[in-house]
This record gives sequence, C-alpha cells and structure tokens, in this order.
Amino acid sequence: MKTVGRRRRAQVHQYEKLADYISPTACLACFVLLFWLSASLLHTSRHDPIVTRSGLADTANWGRSNQHDSSLNFNFDSESTNPKIRDSASKVGKLLGVEDQAVNGESDSLVRAGKGDFELVSRVAFGSCTSRRDVYQPIWRQGVIPSSPQAWIWAGDIAYMDWPDTNCKEKPEHFECNCTRDWLHVNRQTCLAGDVAHARKKLEIQLQNPDYQQFVEYMCPDIKNLGSGHRDLSLCARPIVGTWDDHDYNWQDGDKRLPNKEQQKKLYLDAFGVPSNSPRREKDRGIYWKHTLNEGTKGKEIDVFLLDERFHRDNKPCETRREFCEKVAVPDPKKYKHAWCKDFIFGGADGKGSCCRKDEQIWAGWCKENSQLGDDLWEAACDPTSETYGFPGLEIDISSGGPIRAGPNSNTTHGEGVLCEVIGVNQRAWLQDELRKSEAPLKLIVSGSPVFNNPEEFVCSKALKRRPSVNCTCFDDYDCYRPAQLNLLHNLAQAPGCVVVLTGDFHFSDIKVLQPGSQKYSGAYDSFHLPRAIYQIMASGLTTDTAQHAPCDGYRIDKAGFRPEGECAFVSGPAFGMIEIDWDTPEQLAKLQIRDEFGVVTLESTLRLDKCTPV
Repeated sequence: MKTVGRRRRAQVHQYEKLADYISPTACLACFVLLFWLSASLLHTSRHDPIVTRSGLADTANWGRSNQHDSSLNFNFDSESTNPKIRDSASKVGKLLGVEDQAVNGESDSLVRAGKGDFELVSRVAFGSCTSRRDVYQPIWRQGVIPSSPQAWIWAGDIAYMDWPDTNCKEKPEHFECNCTRDWLHVNRQTCLAGDVAHARKKLEIQLQNPDYQQFVEYMCPDIKNLGSGHRDLSLCARPIVGTWDDHDYNWQDGDKRLPNKEQQKKLYLDAFGVPSNSPRREKDRGIYWKHTLNEGTKGKEIDVFLLDERFHRDNKPCETRREFCEKVAVPDPKKYKHAWCKDFIFGGADGKGSCCRKDEQIWAGWCKENSQLGDDLWEAACDPTSETYGFPGLEIDISSGGPIRAGPNSNTTHGEGVLCEVIGVNQRAWLQDELRKSEAPLKLIVSGSPVFNNPEEFVCSKALKRRPSVNCTCFDDYDCYRPAQLNLLHNLAQAPGCVVVLTGDFHFSDIKVLQPGSQKYSGAYDSFHLPRAIYQIMASGLTTDTAQHAPCDGYRIDKAGFRPEGECAFVSGPAFGMIEIDWDTPEQLAKLQIRDEFGVVTLESTLRLDKCTPV
C-alpha cells in the first residue's frame, strides 16, 4: 500500500513557488479568467438539458427535465440547495414510478442501455453516504467520471431518507422535529424514521441532484433514447448496482422491527429499476442478490454479492448496551437514548427487554458450559466456523435454555434460531452456497456495515461526578454480533478465489486487512487458522456534509493493527473506492484504491488474484 498525498502536496508547493514570480496584473487577469470559467461551469451544471434528467430508474420521466418542474420548485443556493418541495407524496410517488407499478403489477421492461458487446470490466468504483441535506456533489464530475469506472456499486446510504429537511436545533417545535420519543424515534433528528412518504421525497432530491444526474448519464449513455419501461440500471452499459444501509433503509441503526419495511424495500428497488418479478421483491425477503460482471468470460468474472444487513437484523445483543442503558440513559430522561434504552432493557413482548439475548444465552452461556460435548448439536450451535452453524431448524428450548433441533410439537422459541442475526438464516444459507459455487477469481462482498472494525472496548460515555465512565464493545457494525461475524468471516476466507469486502457507514475511508496467524486481534476473531487474508475497503462520505476533514483521534485510530500503513492511514473528506484489475498479467493484479474528490489515489494496495496475496 502507498500514500499518494505527498506527491500532490509537492506539486502544490511547486505551484506556490511559481506564483511568487507572477505579476499582480497577471494575477488579476488569471482571477478574472477563473471566475468566468467557474460561472460557465456552474451555468452548465444547472441548465444543460443533458444533465437535468432524473437519476431515477423510472419510466417516461427520463425523456424530460424534472429539475425545473414547477411542481417540485427546486431552489439551488451557493452550497446548500435546500429544496422546498410543494407537491404531495402521491405526486412524488408517481414521479418515482411507485404508484404505476402498484396498480398494474406488470413486469418491468428489461432494457439494455448499451449498444453492442460490453467491454471487459476492469475498473469497478463504489461509494456510500451521500449527504443529509441537499448540497452540490462535485465528486461525481470531478472525481468519479474522470476515473472512468465501468461499474458502480452502492455500499449503502444513497440518500438519508430518515433525515429531516429542517434544522431541528434551530426549530425544535417544527413538525419534522416534534414527536414523542420511543425506540424508533430516539430524538428530534429521528422523528421521520419509518415515514415512507418523506423517504420518497428525500430519495427524489438525491436522484435529481445535477451532479449525480451527470454521473448517471455517463454510466447509462443511451438511456435517454429508450422507450417506455422501467430501466434496470444493472443493465446499463456501465452497470449501477447496490444495497442499502440504515439511512436508505429509513431508520438510523435500524433492524428488522422497522414498520412499513416492505414499502421501503419497494421504494429502494424502484429507484434501481429492479424488475417487479425479481425475487428481490418477494414478501418477507431482503434485497440481497448476486450480480456477475464479465459473465461468460471464464477466468475474468467478478461476482458482486449485495448483502442485506437490515431487513432481518436482530436488535443489538443485550450485553453490548446494557451497562450504558442502566447507568446512563435510563436514569436520565433528558438523554437522547432514554426511550430507546427503556425499551432495550424493559420492553419487548415479555417485558424483559427488546435486546437480543441469544448470543449471551447460547454463545457465552450454554456453549461454554458444555464445551466438552463436541457432538453435532454442539457444533451446529456453538462453532461459527462450521458449515452447519445456526442452520434452519435449530432453536432454543424454553425449559432448558439450550439448543435443540426443533420438531413440530417441540417447546421452543420457534423461528428465533440460536444466534443474534445480521443477515438472517436464509441469507446466510444462500451466501454460503453461492460462495462455494462461485468460480469468479474476484468476489466483492458489499456490506453496509464494516465486517471487522474494532475488537476492543472503548469509552462510550465519559465520566461525570456521580458515576463512572461506561464502556461499549461496538458501534453499529458486525463487532456487535460476534458469533454472526465469526461465521461470516470464516465463510469468506474459505471461499475459492479472492474475497474483498466493500463497505461504508463511518464517514471516512481506509483499507484494512484481516490476516491469519498471530495478530493483536486473533483471539477476538478466531483468525489464527484462516486459510487466507480478508481485505476490506471502506469508502464512506461522498460530500463534505458526511465526510469532513478530521484528525486521527478517537474511533478513527486503528489500534488493532488492521491498516498495513499504520494506525492513522485513513482518508477524511469526500472519497470513493476503486478496484483496477489487470486481467492480462499472469497473476491478475488488482489494485484496491481510495480516491479523493478529484479522483487522486490517496491509498492503494495491490493483490495477486491468483493467490490472493499482496504484491
């Protein structure tokens, strides 16, 4: 891996030295020229009819400009566009194509946007976390498009659909900020969580963003010439695919309890033009999917596994927030997690808390007490490295509190399984099977939550005079769900080919490697005997609203030793990820990159796909 920022700083220093020799008159002339060019570019980005079509995979609206539709009345300011949307939710739904699909129930037209044969994909870009408010997103035209991606992958948070349009600190009594707090609506900023009508508006704002529209035009150059029918963006000349995380799921840190999650799923899939007869739209099923790039080109395929980590996600395990809730939030009604913690500790159907008790009961309880058994049942309930771990039909016996193979008349917590789930039992079985069958030399696992992050406890509530500091074990990632995490890591490491995890969420970007053998984190992740390393690229924050420049402190420091270049080798500020593959070399070299808002490579690591080892 190498840091490229030094080269860029040296170039800037040379320009600064050159500037010392330029006369004041020449500087004034340059300033006037730059001002004229900037004004021209701004005018083009706002009014060029090529870039004002909706970025949404909708029907006839592709052929006309929606930016100046009087029913939407977008008002673009210098930085924050702050749209004032005057149309009703039904009109926005119609613009999205949601209503039409619901009425006629017909299959979407699968329209291929490109012409002729597709070129071999060797440059795959990805990113996450756009912005909570409507701002310009120059990274699309300044960084992503000039980098010439042949495919784009969303790793979550294409739009912040649960975020209010109002500044709730300035206007706490505004209807978007004034709500009764509960486990779903934790504070003023979350009053709109689960509100599908508001989510439609927030999604449409993102898809109407002129910078993003220009990006979609680049990825789908012939989309404007197509007839009617929903546009499946995965069939563009340069495919666009993705999965969601919490904010485009419409609930920060959300789990399977989200009300109206089927409507939210439909809204999200409509935006990508996923056909109405796709299995991804089936009721009670998440949006997980496998998409293959270079399909049919043997030895050069890229399998993209889009995980859904929200639809079947259990609430956080009890042990991850019990101390915080009991000592900090529950005693103080003013704490923003007060209502959430009351439900976490005392809510749920049985009044014993909505938190997930299975990991504490089975993984940290029964399994350790019965570690001498070593039989098939113990392996299926207690060994996350086993292929049979947590398989369907394994439940918790109510009387004994231990695992049991459930029968039709057994006294079990039916359907609950034996671990706190992130992706759910059906998706776990699907992923294990698809990984085993995949012959692609490169497998991209798209995960909204980091798969590995920080195995150590950290202070999540600072000490006050009347109480001690409180520690937490995780944020909103796989570290909260250790058995599910270990199962996923071992499935990935045992898959044929080379596995790279693409993720986001944390509003900075880095490259981490989980190595086999003796490491600081080996005990926590049971990674001593992994057959190969697992690479994880986090590209999070596409605008200055979500990725501001920040120092190396707090949770940004990698104390566990995952970053090959050191604990502070990360990128703050707007960035995206890029994977460049040289298919013509015998080793099939793949460069894993973080690029800044101008497309400059700031972090890079190179892999040999034939052996999945670093160069």
